[in-house]
Amino acid sequence: MKHNQKKTAFLFLWLFICMLVCLGTGLLAVSRSEASFYKRAAVMAACAPEKAGEMMRSLKREQPEKVEKGEALLKQYGYEAGLFTRADSAGLLSILLLFFLLLSGGGALWYAMESRRHRWRIQELSDYMIRINNGIYDTGIGNREDEYSRLQDEIYKTMITMRESREEAKKGRENLAESLTDISHQLKTPLTSVSLLQELLEEQVKGEDGRQLLVRMEQQTDHIRILTSALLTLSRLDAGVLPLEKKEEDLQEVLSAAVESVRSFTEYKRQAVRIQGEEGKRLCCDLGWTGEAIGNILKNCSEHTPEDGCIRIRAEQNAIYTRILIEDEGPGLDPEECRHIFDRFYKGKSQDRHSAGVGLALAKSLTENQNGELRAENRKEGGARFVMTFYAKGN
Repeated sequence: MKHNQKKTAFLFLWLFICMLVCLGTGLLAVSRSEASFYKRAAVMAACAPEKAGEMMRSLKREQPEKVEKGEALLKQYGYEAGLFTRADSAGLLSILLLFFLLLSGGGALWYAMESRRHRWRIQELSDYMIRINNGIYDTGIGNREDEYSRLQDEIYKTMITMRESREEAKKGRENLAESLTDISHQLKTPLTSVSLLQELLEEQVKGEDGRQLLVRMEQQTDHIRILTSALLTLSRLDAGVLPLEKKEEDLQEVLSAAVESVRSFTEYKRQAVRIQGEEGKRLCCDLGWTGEAIGNILKNCSEHTPEDGCIRIRAEQNAIYTRILIEDEGPGLDPEECRHIFDRFYKGKSQDRHSAGVGLALAKSLTENQNGELRAENRKEGGARFVMTFYAKGN
């Protein structure tokens, strides 16, 4: 409010100065006109003293017929209309230019100072928001009262509310992760008991039908175990409580560990896994969890690649990122799958019915929590391609 009053006062002062300059310039012009007229009248009187009285009376009265006759006589001697000499005009213009420069310079200086103050205040408020976002809840930035003081108070209130909401949400996710951890531990005991009962039943069940039922029980038990483990990991990732020990790892070792984790799937379908471009490259990541993410992608590729097919892994690296491309020889992805393939519990049209539908969602979360991104696309030659990109520090 006070700043607006100052600006209004400055504007009125500026207009007042401009009016004074215009008034002074007008008075100066009148004064110069009178002086010039007086000098010329004196010269004329000195040239014809016997007719000075008649000339003075003629100057005081307007006589149009004599004006026209006099103008014709003056033109014979090279005098045109115009009272000031060039010197008089140049002097007046110089004074006007000086006043204009002074006023413009003062206005430009005031504008520069105001712009600098505004930039400084905006930067101060920006730093203020950063401090609050980092948990430094100071009560303000001094006791100045200007057009930004109210905005400063609103920023403080908004940032405090957002910070508290974020902390409450984080606490809720942590509580959920703890609850899921407890549930996971509680499920381990009955799952272990079911596994033991299955082993006992194998000794007593006779006939092909009974064995088929046992196989299906084992599959469902494994399905529950895998699903529970994946959901627990996802909840811990969401809550930000999953420890990821990132360090420089040999990329060849990371990819080899991932391929080894799915060897039983690929060997069962007689599929080949070929790796290229990994030699001599290093990746800053958590070895175990990154191998888990790549393994989940490889498992998906194995499910869609026909028997005796091939899964290809190619590594690229530059100063900005390390990229891992995993390609299969399956039917590819339709547009619906491309949009939802990383959603939790989503199963594509050709997905294995025993799949839990969380493997790719887990792979994406693990990648993004290590400063990376994961996307899926179709190859021109046919089949799907998963592009996993890990960005270097600072990118």
